[in-house]
Amino acid sequence: MIRRQFLKTAGILSSAAWVMDGAASFSFPPAMAAKQFKLAVISDGLSQDFETALKILQSYQIRWVEIRKVWDKYNTELSPQEIKRFKELLDRYEIRCSQVDTALFKCALPGTKPLGPGGPIYPYAEQMDLLKRAIERAHAWGTDKVRIFAFWRVADPETIFGRVCDEVRKAAEVAKSAGIRLIIENEDTTNVGKVAELSKILAALPANVGANYDTGNGMWLGEVSYPDGFKTLDPKRIWNIHLKGAECAPNFKDCHETFADQGQIDLKGQLTALLRDGYNGTMSLECEFKDPNLTPTETTKRSLDGLLKVMAEAIAQR
Repeated sequence: MIRRQFLKTAGILSSAAWVMDGAASFSFPPAMAAKQFKLAVISDGLSQDFETALKILQSYQIRWVEIRKVWDKYNTELSPQEIKRFKELLDRYEIRCSQVDTALFKCALPGTKPLGPGGPIYPYAEQMDLLKRAIERAHAWGTDKVRIFAFWRVADPETIFGRVCDEVRKAAEVAKSAGIRLIIENEDTTNVGKVAELSKILAALPANVGANYDTGNGMWLGEVSYPDGFKTLDPKRIWNIHLKGAECAPNFKDCHETFADQGQIDLKGQLTALLRDGYNGTMSLECEFKDPNLTPTETTKRSLDGLLKVMAEAIAQR
């Protein structure tokens, strides 16, 4: 056997070694689990320096990254030179951008009184310019997905449902003309916080708007995202997923994040359901959990280790 063929055969045997452990147990290697699920990590969870984040992802054999903030600012504030530099880094490390995260519509809808004290990240009048900057970055980094929101939450989101839909439709027209899809995240501080609310608004929006389904954010509003919220979603409209750990006291009091493999979110059940349904989109670890004994990078890596283990278990039992 020539050397090349020997190495090829050895590689096949090595990659197959995970199939059986003795005669009765089955395991799945975490690195392969990341590929099976098109797993990404939100880069600033690992580091505010983009190249540092990419190096960590490469060490895990993860081939996707979700770009949100860098150097403590949204990516939509990067200069043309920085945008080009990011594309060079993506190519160098052979990592693909899953989506561009923005703060689009993370402001008050004019004439409304938000529940929270937060002001606009970008004023309402600047929203369309913000979208155009996000589209430029999506084109530069090779993705067609831009993450958006649904304005700061009011006491009764139903009363402004039509107005929110109108605003998103306007943005969707701009995005469609540029070949871009918009994905709305369900976040508890906005008018689309529960997964059921996400499902409802998508049914009223054009086909180039989909879901950035967050598996935990609904808990802050008293919703169990999986299986309760998840079963309301049209699978074809789920284009990205955020994975995290979270737990609450009884009656959804005092909710807080945890490591991905801890807490009350049934991530194993969720991932098993996604495998069953043939989900082929991207998903990201979103780790905003703060462990007093770990740095932010160490905390995200610990959560990533736990998530990969849960992914491997879901694949193994399929």
